[in-house]
Amino acid sequence: MSCCIKAANGCAFFMVRLFCLFVMSATALAAAKESPAASDLARVAIMQFENDSKSANYEWVEKSLPDAINDSMKARFEFIRQDENKVAAVAGKYKLVNGEYLQADADKIARESQSDILIFGNFRLNDTGDKLVLRAVIYNAQGKKVIGIVEDTTSLDSKIFKAIDRMAAGIVERIYAFALAAEREKGKVNELKILVLVPTYATADEEKAAIRELEVLKDELSDTYLGRYLTIYEFYKEYKVTKEEQEKATGYARNRERDRIINWLEGYGVKNAFIVLVNDKKVSITPVSQGKPATQVTYAVNAKPEEKKQSIAKASKEVTPKGEKVELKKETFKQDSVNLLHIGLLGGKGILDAGDNLGVLTGVSAQFGMRVWKPWLQPQIRFEGYYILKKEPVNFLAGGSLAAGLGYTFYFSGSRMALTPYALGGVFAGVIRNTAADISFYLPTIGAGVAYTIFLAPKWGISINSYTQYVIDKTAPGLFFTGSVAWVYRF
Repeated sequence: MSCCIKAANGCAFFMVRLFCLFVMSATALAAAKESPAASDLARVAIMQFENDSKSANYEWVEKSLPDAINDSMKARFEFIRQDENKVAAVAGKYKLVNGEYLQADADKIARESQSDILIFGNFRLNDTGDKLVLRAVIYNAQGKKVIGIVEDTTSLDSKIFKAIDRMAAGIVERIYAFALAAEREKGKVNELKILVLVPTYATADEEKAAIRELEVLKDELSDTYLGRYLTIYEFYKEYKVTKEEQEKATGYARNRERDRIINWLEGYGVKNAFIVLVNDKKVSITPVSQGKPATQVTYAVNAKPEEKKQSIAKASKEVTPKGEKVELKKETFKQDSVNLLHIGLLGGKGILDAGDNLGVLTGVSAQFGMRVWKPWLQPQIRFEGYYILKKEPVNFLAGGSLAAGLGYTFYFSGSRMALTPYALGGVFAGVIRNTAADISFYLPTIGAGVAYTIFLAPKWGISINSYTQYVIDKTAPGLFFTGSVAWVYRF
């Protein structure tokens, strides 16, 4: 490795100062982001649907469908509906392409009508002319992307009314799922209420099947239930339920004593629950709202995912108090920065000059990533501080690297997990001591890695990060492999 002789202590002091500066800067940004900004309700433009059937017999659908959408949204959300005539006047300046607006035109309509969400679409006769095909597009103007498409097909009779109702319900479901995921991603969801998932069974096989269905429920509820949900087993642990009480509740479940389960939960202050029964290849869910059982929902164990989703959404409505509404706010639909700060410990291995001549690598790491301007523009900064243990001919190596570049964070499982691949470039500096002398170095480096994060709370989590960097040097290049476990703060 090309080098110049410097004091080891001076280099170590420089790296400590560099690390402290990195952490202080990231923390300052986090504090600035915490100041909440005032927010208004989202402005929704529910537009008249295009009659592509070219038949006067269905002109009434043009207006009936937007009205049904508005009524369904008003029952679930607090929002501002934009003036229909104003929106229609603006939309009239732009042409529809296959019954829909191009994104550039949708952006202009939203800007000129001062709308945050556009809901538009069309309906047409199918190829055989005996059915009506309806299609709605939900466009998030703030984030500049479509957040949902809802389609339905109906015969040309009174069933059109039911299809319109299904369309309206589907639009509400898509908007709710997007808003809930966006709030979780920003770490702003309040734990409004607890929903406990309780399996009931008579045999060991039924118990296993019921527990599997609890996991399905947890995944689907992330899109339909604003609150917190625990399986009965998680409830035992979190609420420190005694073994005696656990056995009592398990006995009620085994004997399918629904009322006793409800009373037992109420003793712990829980009034919302799903009691899940698996029997004869069917799943039956009894929603319990405020301590009272509601209408049972049933689906087959091998039902299609979409069918299960609809059934669970229906059950979820039963445990949502009537009149309770979700506020749709402008900021929910903005493509705001989603910042992640990782601070942790690392370990790994370094190789110099294509030889296995460095000992075990230990140290600390910090990484800060943010999303700014465009969704794809996510700058990343990473610091690693090292101490490499003795291995002949190297007595030790102390130093670190500071690199910056771009990454992209993918959220999944209701924003409870995140995956961030990234590529960076920067500097690698330190001091290496061998049998002859202390050698200081300051060299360019390039690297790439991926971080996997699990959020244990809306703002807190842990991550596992794998990072590889190549230290560029004409005489003796180096390759460093590190893995880190870090505490994560999301803001």
